[in-house]
Amino acid sequence: MFFNTLYQGSLETIVMVKFTPALTAILLGGCLVAATPSAAELPLLTLSDALQIAKEKNLQLKNAELQVDVVEEEKKAIEAKQFPQLSAQVHGLQNFVDNEYTFEEGSLGTVSGSPVPSSNVSIDTTNGFTTHYSLTATQPLVGLYEIGLNIDQLKKQKEIARQQSRQTEQSVSLQVKQLYYQILSDRSAMEATSSSIKFNEELVRILRDNVAQKAELEYQLLNGEAQLASARHQLQTQQNDLMTSKQQLNTLLGRDIATSFRVSPINADPSLVYNADQAEDQALAQRPETREARLQVEVAETEVEIQKSGYLPEVNLVASYGRTQNTTLLPDESLYVGFIAKWDFFTWGSNESNVAGSLIALKQAQNSLRDNEDQIRAQVSAGIRNLEIARSLVPVTQMAKKAAEEQLRVSFNQYKEKSILLSDLLDAQAQLEQANDNYHQALLGVWNASAALEQALGEE
Repeated sequence: MFFNTLYQGSLETIVMVKFTPALTAILLGGCLVAATPSAAELPLLTLSDALQIAKEKNLQLKNAELQVDVVEEEKKAIEAKQFPQLSAQVHGLQNFVDNEYTFEEGSLGTVSGSPVPSSNVSIDTTNGFTTHYSLTATQPLVGLYEIGLNIDQLKKQKEIARQQSRQTEQSVSLQVKQLYYQILSDRSAMEATSSSIKFNEELVRILRDNVAQKAELEYQLLNGEAQLASARHQLQTQQNDLMTSKQQLNTLLGRDIATSFRVSPINADPSLVYNADQAEDQALAQRPETREARLQVEVAETEVEIQKSGYLPEVNLVASYGRTQNTTLLPDESLYVGFIAKWDFFTWGSNESNVAGSLIALKQAQNSLRDNEDQIRAQVSAGIRNLEIARSLVPVTQMAKKAAEEQLRVSFNQYKEKSILLSDLLDAQAQLEQANDNYHQALLGVWNASAALEQALGEE
């Protein structure tokens, strides 16, 4: 009667595992049995809630999103170079030596036959502090082409940062799913261990009675007590693992690691539906890594054009106003508008090397794109196979678990009838514990394989 009561809950939860509400029923039953009244009162954290909280508060994701803003500010800084650049200069000079400049008669030529100057002229510099102020506006002309290329490149870099942010988000989502599934699996495993503890407690009670009646030997009771102690220690280990998983999940959610919560398998079933023929194309269209690789090719192409712009001359439109104080040699004011051109027409092969290097970088980017596409195809193909293998293992471990439960029930009755030894009963119990562990690991394998395939397909 004891055995039937003890294992009735477990036997009733055994159904065929499919991606239907049946899987939810199995896990929900395990979690509810394991949950204590106090645990049931903890705030419920569903998988969808966990993913949303991580999206909003995960610190890795926040940093990835901030990188988009960093590139945007860099782009704005380059855009500002399209407009006239204003600069102001102030020069202050203290003359410690009184210099004298002499312009001899006729040294500047003649005007209407008269020498200029008509006689020797001497000019002394001011012996004091001389200041010169100037304000200059420089508008790039030919340089606008290179500035435009740099702006276009930073636009692509910003989109690359967005794709990297998406990649971080998908990586965090995968970690959240894996930890959430691990917590569900731990709770189910703890339920099985709790049942094992109850079984061992009843077994020890029977052994004590048998030893007292001289029907069993003392060492058999000691074996039973050791088995009970081992089961209790296993539960402590599982509780510790559960706490570790919860703290890790809280860290991913960007909140205090001590935040209490309970999980639910509702809406946590890995119900991924895919078309094997379209999966690879879907992944190539959605994966942020592939989009980033394509953008890197475009960035490399723009870099080639930027390096080619090094052959162009630098031409600027310049307007300047200057004023000098406390001087008798130079004009008090100056104002001019004009063009300033500079052309480094011979650079000892520097420009050619820059262009050649950018072409090599372009080839590298193209190779990386092809390699990325090949790897993603392989990941998707492997992910589909891994999920199918994981799914096929669940009914195998489920049947083994059911057989181990029945074997333990029969062995328990045989032991009470003294038709088998205690060691045989303990062996049957150990087989059930191993079957339970294999079953939980198989379910966890399906969850993790499904989550990995979702990420491989680029699902948000």
